[in-house]
Amino acid sequence: MKSSRANILGAMIGIVVLGFSSIVSAQPSVGPLNIQGLDQFVITGARAHAMGGTGIAGSNDVTALFANPAALSQLTSLEIRVGGMLGSDVRKQDQSWIPSKDVPAMSVLFEGLTGYIKTLGSGSSAVTNPWDNVQRAYDNIGPNWSRTSSRTRPLTLAAALPMTVQGMKVTPAIGISQVIDLDNYLQNNNSMTPYVGQERPFVQWSKSVDTIHIKWFQFVRSREGSVYGITPGLSVTVLPGLTIGGSAAILSGSSDDLEQRVERGHLNVAVSNGKAQEFLLDTVYYYQTKSGTSSYSGTLLTFGVLYQQPRYSIGATVKPAMTLSRSWDWDVATIDTTKKPIPVRIDNQARRSYHESGTDNVKFPLAFAVGFALTPTDKWSFAFDYEIRNLANAEWTTQTTVSRPWVNKSANWRLGAEYRVSDMLALRGGYREDLQSFAPDGSAIVDKPASGEIFSLGAGINAAGILMNVAYEYSVLKYQDIYQSNINYNTRQQHQVMMECAYRF
Repeated sequence: MKSSRANILGAMIGIVVLGFSSIVSAQPSVGPLNIQGLDQFVITGARAHAMGGTGIAGSNDVTALFANPAALSQLTSLEIRVGGMLGSDVRKQDQSWIPSKDVPAMSVLFEGLTGYIKTLGSGSSAVTNPWDNVQRAYDNIGPNWSRTSSRTRPLTLAAALPMTVQGMKVTPAIGISQVIDLDNYLQNNNSMTPYVGQERPFVQWSKSVDTIHIKWFQFVRSREGSVYGITPGLSVTVLPGLTIGGSAAILSGSSDDLEQRVERGHLNVAVSNGKAQEFLLDTVYYYQTKSGTSSYSGTLLTFGVLYQQPRYSIGATVKPAMTLSRSWDWDVATIDTTKKPIPVRIDNQARRSYHESGTDNVKFPLAFAVGFALTPTDKWSFAFDYEIRNLANAEWTTQTTVSRPWVNKSANWRLGAEYRVSDMLALRGGYREDLQSFAPDGSAIVDKPASGEIFSLGAGINAAGILMNVAYEYSVLKYQDIYQSNINYNTRQQHQVMMECAYRF
């Protein structure tokens, strides 16, 4: 009960604070599919995942190629490693609508509760003016939704061979791994243009017209895919305990894209003296689907350094600014007609189809990370990573504009621990932040990103030169989009299991 009251109080405070600001976006929680997912860089290596994503100073296998190539120096023999991932996502949105002072019945419509209200009058006493009766949706789309999906993907294939060249230890390596997880999904069953609860106050009521027209629709966008990198790398031990390294990931990938809009109705709101008086819902037949693919390319450089002592190590990496290019090809299909009497057959509607294509680029700024690993005993190891990407400075360039679409200026930190039960078995656990690149709609602090949490555990088995690492991650992200008219409670839960098998010769 206390938690529920705290959530309601927090939402009310957000509404009051937002009341003193104006948001310029035309469609809250709705936006065209363009660069969504490109900010979702992933961590490579089942051991790193099990230890909270740490790897800058604590990597001890070939996956160091992707975290800190300087740490490849810890290998003592040829290693070949392969890994994959199985995951599931649960996403949902629950909407809570606040009755409007002027037209409270509108919130009842958006919450899908008009079925509990009887039609006014019957027989000779029936209400003949449609403006005076209960406005009901013409579909069975409710305000809330949930979606479950699963996926299986290859994550890693890598090999490294330590050798000695002119008295220096040199470890070349090459591998392929997932670099960016492009999966993204958004749905809003009560999208509107203009959005009645977005501005404080809603200035549309004050316009010198007698009727405000609002388009009411369901909006869905979805992207599924990955960007992989073919990565050669090298580490060189320049002094005892001091190693430098570098790698270059040649990035390429693709995604399946979907953007869909289903018109739910046309709201006609009668206004007078700056206030809404009543509203009428008209039927509208409009349906649009954009589906196709996007392809991605770029080059990601990583330079690292590692200072290692028997009981601790310190590492750092720098990733210079890089540009990721996207080209997209979509087929667009629409059903678009004027109002028609009910019933009407959808297959009789006028259809139109056409093709869209284009290119854009995202320039990521310089990123750097530092890491610290401590081994106080032969049984225990601890690791800590601190990474800054500053996605707020990333630039998105289209044919006509240059913009900065993201808000995240904060650093990510990660914690991990390992306990070696024996020479054959190691147990691991970790925790890390999951900072997003966007701020929820209606945030009191407009550039504060949404934030989630990731908990992980895993194990490593070493038998006769064959190594197997298993990791499990549970991540949860919760945030609220707050408007004058409603609050959208958004939740995303993810379960991921990663497995790797390696052989050391």
